[in-house]
Amino acid sequence: MNLKWKIYDILGFEVFNQRGERIGILSNVIATGSNDVWIVKYYNEEILIPALKNIVKEVNVMRKKIFIALPKEYEEIYNHSQLKSADDVVEYNGYFVYED
Repeated sequence: MNLKWKIYDILGFEVFNQRGERIGILSNVIATGSNDVWIVKYYNEEILIPALKNIVKEVNVMRKKIFIALPKEYEEIYNHSQLKSADDVVEYNGYFVYED
């Protein structure tokens, strides 16, 4: 992960999974002792994603998009219901989703 950005620069970015589905908006970051945990919001639901090199594949500052590869266990933890596509979200909690 090449850090050319600060956390406050990427808040509000769209987050996409490895299938290209938009899963939400990066709304906050929890600093832990070993790695940050990103909070991705989709309507009233939150998904906690560890900010690790093997999960965060790309942060595209120009396109305001983050691409992640989630382990299979995430689908079990979040029971598929929270990992549904957020493709219909255009604005969330004051953050605007930018289209290409």
